[in-house]
Amino acid sequence: MTETTTLTGATLPDGRVRNVVLRHGSVSHIRPVGIPDPGQTVVDLTGYLLLPAPVEPHVHLDRALTWEPVGSDPDGRDGAVRSWRAWSARYTTNDLRRRARTALMTLSGNGATAVRTHIDIGVGAGAPLRAVEILRELREDLHRVLDLQIVAVPSPGLSDRAALEAFSAGAGLLGGRPHSAPDPRRETRRLLRLADRAEVDLDLHLDDQPDSRVLAVADLARLLRASGFGRQVTASHCALLGRLRPPALAKVVEAIAASGMAVVGLPSAPPARRPGADPGTATAPCGGATAVQALLDAGVPLAAGGDHLRDALHPMGRADALETAALLAATCRLTPDQAYAAVSVDARDTMRLPQAGPEPGAVADLLAVRAGSLAEALASPPVERIVFRRGRVISRTNAPALAPPARGRLTITPQRTRVPAGAR
Repeated sequence: MTETTTLTGATLPDGRVRNVVLRHGSVSHIRPVGIPDPGQTVVDLTGYLLLPAPVEPHVHLDRALTWEPVGSDPDGRDGAVRSWRAWSARYTTNDLRRRARTALMTLSGNGATAVRTHIDIGVGAGAPLRAVEILRELREDLHRVLDLQIVAVPSPGLSDRAALEAFSAGAGLLGGRPHSAPDPRRETRRLLRLADRAEVDLDLHLDDQPDSRVLAVADLARLLRASGFGRQVTASHCALLGRLRPPALAKVVEAIAASGMAVVGLPSAPPARRPGADPGTATAPCGGATAVQALLDAGVPLAAGGDHLRDALHPMGRADALETAALLAATCRLTPDQAYAAVSVDARDTMRLPQAGPEPGAVADLLAVRAGSLAEALASPPVERIVFRRGRVISRTNAPALAPPARGRLTITPQRTRVPAGAR
């Protein structure tokens, strides 16, 4: 592409139709629709809605695309976890590399220009850190397509030394599941200490179990204020917030806001409940509508992610931020603007990425979809999409072409996603 690209006839999120001029990987300016200057690359976006490109703040690439070989279990969530742990000890490095690459390219083709993946260390793929090393290689291979952030999640019982070695192998953040430890509070303190030693941010799985002995996000908020921990902390899941009565919820949300942590809700995460318990006791994704609105009202940074991608815990994940936003809007009664912000501008803040979107000065990470409005795009995610990464087209997905009916039946040609050679 030439130095300057003009996107003509794009519908902006506020409904205006404009030309958007890109230069040096950023949005240079926006002007009324007209004839572009000579010598520019022109992309016709007539009929397309131009949005900030989404990002994926929480996915498990080591588990991605394992539904068929792993399956699930009649015991629901707990059985699915057991099935994964048994199978993860046997998967090969080549299998992980293939699945992770496929998942990343699917995310990219759907619009994501950055991905944060949680990777279990100490299990599967041979050496304890081999999974992190493979994701580091993919990060280097695909850097022109997307940013990849790797969160090392120590397996239960993994030593401090082994956990810290993950950062030499390529991880950039520390994760963890305090509820899986015999003493969740002690494990939370340990993870804070390790993140401080490694000088990395922290992103923890919290309160996604129905039998937690402590509301971990509240405990973490208190620890952060008492310790003066100076790095960014993200709390993912937080489903148990939905079980709190309004007065208790208000106090916990106030503590979360005062701590400065961000929250990542996961609307497609399977609800957790005790084995044999009534389905009505299951935790609501993201804590439910009341908790999500309370977090937003308190000014807590709120992002949303897809979590599982066709694995034992969620066999139908689509790696599509539009689906995540639609689920968030439906389950938590958010407006389309609020829901999409959670997978784009607010998620970028959580991932410490520069702001992107069709605004002058913003990074030209953009998603164009064939739709007349954001509400329409969320209600029926369009097939036709064009993804821009730093001002370059990195993928274009065309709608299926309809062939003439034959013998009374309609034949549909599968959709095709084209990735320009320079983006591979």
